[in-house]
Amino acid sequence: MTPRPAPSRTTTRETAAPVDHLQVLYGRNPVREALRGRRPVHELVVVEGHAGEEYLRGLGSWAAAAGAELPPVRRMAETGLSAWLRTDEHQGVAVRTGPYPYLEPEELLASRTLLVALDEVQDPHNLGAIIRTAEGAGAGVVIPRHRAAEITAAVVKASAGASEHASVSQVRNLADFLFQAKEAGFWIYGTAAGASSEYNLQDYRYPTCFVMGSEGSGLGRRVGSLCDVMISLPLIGQVESLNVSVTTGILLYEALRQRSA
Repeated sequence: MTPRPAPSRTTTRETAAPVDHLQVLYGRNPVREALRGRRPVHELVVVEGHAGEEYLRGLGSWAAAAGAELPPVRRMAETGLSAWLRTDEHQGVAVRTGPYPYLEPEELLASRTLLVALDEVQDPHNLGAIIRTAEGAGAGVVIPRHRAAEITAAVVKASAGASEHASVSQVRNLADFLFQAKEAGFWIYGTAAGASSEYNLQDYRYPTCFVMGSEGSGLGRRVGSLCDVMISLPLIGQVESLNVSVTTGILLYEALRQRSA
């Protein structure tokens, strides 16, 4: 396969998030990663009592070692915290932060040579798992603005806080982004069960974008038509498909394997 011209590379610019619209995150890992992430943290909320104070002392020690700064602290009864967050999965801690700092598509294309584009993936747990894997693999993530999960507290929790360091762009139209990626030199690989080309027979050493379909219907027709190659993973057992986050992880680390060989 002939490589497309390599896209120009510039330093990623991550602008500070505005403070007029706050988001609440919860859970110990999300809170810790938010404190050393890109967006401002305005308030730390911990559960009242011995457990909360013990956690706060430990978090303070961690923050001092990590060079992070603790925001003002508010204490709240556990039942009140659960009612405020509408979940019991907070582990006794939450933070109020600025909105998520999505990158512009141009920034993402200029700073990454490995991308994952999600076509209407709607499950926040899938999105969180994909973001966690992509961040670990050094890949960027692209999500559409409509009919898809966006980065919420549940997604941050599912990513174990990796979202706070990940490079994620939210685009108005995924098909338009794929055109833009091709112009920047990326090869576009769509995924579909039963596609004739197996994933491990492709060359991902060039700028690569994997396009993952939604949980129910897979890739949309227009998005699928823009893919250079459709690839699949071999399934030897009885299941007909793998979870989208599992498939994403396999593809990203195959690309890393090839690039490190």
